[in-house]
Formats: sequence, C-alpha cells, structure tokens
Amino acid sequence: MKKLILSAFLLFFLILSCKNDDATVPNNPPQNQEEEEEKENEETVENNLIQLDGRHLVDADKNPIYLQGVAFNNFIWNNAPVPEEHHTEIDFQRVNEMGMNTIRFYMNYSFFEDDSNPYTYKQSGWDWIDQNISWAKKHGIYLILNMHAPQGGYQSQGEGDALWDDVENQNRLSALWVEIAERYKDEVQIAGFGPVNEPVPSQSMQQWSSLAQRLINDIRTVNQNHLIFIEQAIYVQGNYTKDENFNFPDVSGENIIYEFHGYEPYLYSHQLLEFAELGDGGKYPDEDIIEVDNAEWYTATFDNPSLPEGNTDWTFFEGIKYVVNDTLIKLAAPSLVAAEVNGTVYFDDIVIKEFDADGNFVRNINQLNLNSLEGWSFWSQNNTGNNGLSTTEGHVDNSSLFISGVTSDSNMSNFKIQFQVNQGFSYQISGWMKGENVANANGGKIRLDFYKTNGQILLRNKAFLDDFLGKISAWAESKNSVLYMGEFGAGTPCFQNDKGGLIWVSDMYDLLKKYNIHFTYHAYHEDAFGLYLGGGLPDPNNVNQPLIDWFTNNLN
Repeated sequence: MKKLILSAFLLFFLILSCKNDDATVPNNPPQNQEEEEEKENEETVENNLIQLDGRHLVDADKNPIYLQGVAFNNFIWNNAPVPEEHHTEIDFQRVNEMGMNTIRFYMNYSFFEDDSNPYTYKQSGWDWIDQNISWAKKHGIYLILNMHAPQGGYQSQGEGDALWDDVENQNRLSALWVEIAERYKDEVQIAGFGPVNEPVPSQSMQQWSSLAQRLINDIRTVNQNHLIFIEQAIYVQGNYTKDENFNFPDVSGENIIYEFHGYEPYLYSHQLLEFAELGDGGKYPDEDIIEVDNAEWYTATFDNPSLPEGNTDWTFFEGIKYVVNDTLIKLAAPSLVAAEVNGTVYFDDIVIKEFDADGNFVRNINQLNLNSLEGWSFWSQNNTGNNGLSTTEGHVDNSSLFISGVTSDSNMSNFKIQFQVNQGFSYQISGWMKGENVANANGGKIRLDFYKTNGQILLRNKAFLDDFLGKISAWAESKNSVLYMGEFGAGTPCFQNDKGGLIWVSDMYDLLKKYNIHFTYHAYHEDAFGLYLGGGLPDPNNVNQPLIDWFTNNLN
C-alpha cells in the first residue's frame, strides 16, 4: 500500500514538474504543434509553385506543364512610369483565348526605382504588378517577370556596359530582385524570374557567369522555390562567336531554366524594319538562300590592290584570283574595306567571278551596281567613321556606297549574297573605287572574305531551324536542363506579300514541341513584331489577324 501511495506521489510530482517546465521552455509542445502546422501550410503553398521534375515542369500534383504564350513588352523602352496604355484585363482574356498560358512580362527598373533615389521602391510599381497578378489569376495565365531594362542600361544593342563596369548597378539590380522575390515568394501565378534580358557582357562570359550566380544566390536567400530563367548572352562586346556552351553562363542552383531567343534567320525575321536597316530579306522557305548560324571568318583576299593616298578619280581595280585549297573554307562574301583612311572611299560596280581548277572562267557569281544599302552592314573597330549611300557620286550613274572618316580597321559586308565555294576553284572580286583625302595607301580595297563553318551548310527551310534548335537541345540534354525560348518572332513585314511568316511560325512551333522547349512569342503589342499594332491600348481593328488566328487554331 505504501508502495502504491509512493508511486502515485512520484507520478504527481513528475506531472507537476512537466507543467512547471512548460512555463519556462519557449518551445513547448503546443507551440511546436503550431509551428509544425504553419510549416505544413508553407510547404503546401510552396508545392503549388511550378517546379522542375527532371527535364520537365510540373504543378503541385506532378502534372506536366508546358509553358506557351506571348510577351508583354510593356513599352519598357519609354523609360516612363508604369505603362497603363500597353494592356488591360481584357488582354489577359485574349491571351487565354489564343490557347496560351504564359506571359513573359517585361520590366524596366525605373518602374520601381529612380536613379536619384536608389534602393527606395515606388508603391506604384508594386501596385502595377499586383494588378497584373490579379488579372493573370482570373484568366489562368502564368507570369514570368523579366528585367528587360536593368540598372546600367538596356543590353540587347550593346549599350549597357554600365551594368558590367559599375558594380553599384549590380548591387542595385540584386537588391531589387531580392525585394521582388521576397514580396512574391508565395505567388503561384508567377512562374518565375528572369534576372537580365539578353545580356551583353562588356569583356567576357565570366562577367555574366559571376553576375548570374550572384543574382541566383541573392534571390535564394528569400525565395527558395520559384523558377529562375537564366539567359544566354547574345554576344560579348567585340566577339560574336558563341562558345562551347552557346554563351550560357556557368551557374548552379535548384529550379534553374536556361533561356535563349530565336529570330533565325535574322535577315529574314528583321527585314524591312526601320531600326534594323536590313532591307528586303526575302521569303520563307527559300532554298536558293544559304543559311548558317555558325560561320566564322577565316581569311580574305588581302593582296587585292588598294587605293593610293590622296585623291583618286574613279578607277577599276582588278582583284587577284584566290585558289581555295583549304578544306576549312566553305563560304565567301564580298567586303568593302576602308582601314584608317580618315578621308572617304567610294565603291561601285563590283563583280565576283569563279574559275575552275584549270583556271577556266566558269561564271559571274554576282554583278553589283551599288545603288542600295540593302544587306550591307558596317563595322568599325573603334567605332569611328560612318558609311552610307551617295546619291551624287557614282561610276556610271549617281550612286555608290562609301566609308568615311575611319581611324581604325573598318568594312562593309553583305551576307545576303554569300556563296558556297568549290575546293580547287579560284575566286576573284574586282570593282571601281574613288578616293578623297585618303590617308592610308593600303586602306581602301574591295576583297572577298572567306568563312569556315562548324557544321553543314543549310538552306532557308525547316531543316535549318531544326539544326539551330537541335544543337541547343542536345546541349541542354547533356546538362540535364530545361530550355525556354523567351522570345521568337518574325517582323510584321514577314506576314505581307507572300513572305511566308505563318509558315515560319508553324515550323518553329513544331520544332519547339519536338524538343519540349517552352516558349513565349514576341510580342503581343507593338508595331515591329506585334499581334496587336499601333499605339494606345490594343485595338482589335489594328492587328495581325492571320497570326492571331493561327495561334487560336493551333494552341487550343
């Protein structure tokens, strides 16, 4: 009986002791239970976000998701307050009705921050994002927030060196992304974040690898689960050849998707657009046109005769015959050279000839009366000088092309008239030149540039697009990574005059599906590439209707 009483006493003492302990220990059982429930709730929210599952995207129930949609450029180039006239809620409905589920949502840092007041964010920017999230949620659309214009400058045209050369711009970009990522860390309607659009490092790919990794790491301090879309550098300043990783940065982390853009062939997709200055780019498909995306300059007819110093009237310069006996040489294209001339060199009436292995004339590959800038692109090593079309100087008429005021190496090239070469054959380019105040006796000349390629030479057709996408897809597969084509599109002129814009879109879409590459079409509302054209809010009476119909019929 005493043992029983003692046992009961000990039990009472232990219970009392536990109660007293509960009063002093912060992590008591009820609190632990609440924390566990809160953690479970957080996990439930996190699991609702789109996630990577191997090389696929899945939702919370592990159902596969294929992102297909369109880009909202949001008039980011205007550097204005939030773009209220780009779209409203009805445009989310229109996107949904086309069978799309995603919008790549362009942002300019100035929507959120002023240079005069860095690290202080505008409520108007957050209100704008919140409103668009609400519309996206109502109409079943995912948003990919993309920093199209970061601190330091818009990248695509190589004018944003300040992002790379001034670390304070990187600090501000990172801080803004941390703010965005934390604010929307549980937002299911946001598929992910694109930290920098079309980066163009000022010196090397390592710059982009370092910045991309920093942005990933900083975002992950506040947001562990949203997808991060890391883009391919479109080029490095002064180097347009992609590296063995297709200019994707060397980064690590979870839920990373590699993004690239597709406007191939560029001379087709950007034809007749005023800002591109390319002229007519022909139709698609056209198997008379050579298309290569991996040609690399190899050598040239450096020994062709040059203009003398000083002033020279129109003179015919006959080029040397260059024998192609190097198996690496696959292509050739004409080049108008004016290196360190300071003055002006005029070019006109050039002819390219082909001779067989015995030196016999075969054909005139091209005869060019240089009365148009169409297809010609200008390069100057130190960005001095200019080029253009003269309407007062010409060999037999009043037109010619010219390069003037250059203090470094420079040339004009035309890849629209490149041609394949035959081994053992020889090639000659000749033409007329005139000089004014030429300072370099070896500066002005007409020459052929020869190119090597890393693969087969392709023609303008679906096989070319397949080669372009297939190579990047093979790289992604080797990295066990997922690809997203954040932009692809053909300019408005490609859908006019039987140029084949819809065929190009159809072929590209087939191949994107073939390689399971997620995509957003550029763009929803703009004149150059838009589904909806013109200024102000989108007008259903001013549209690229055939393209809207194509998406509606093929994506639904």
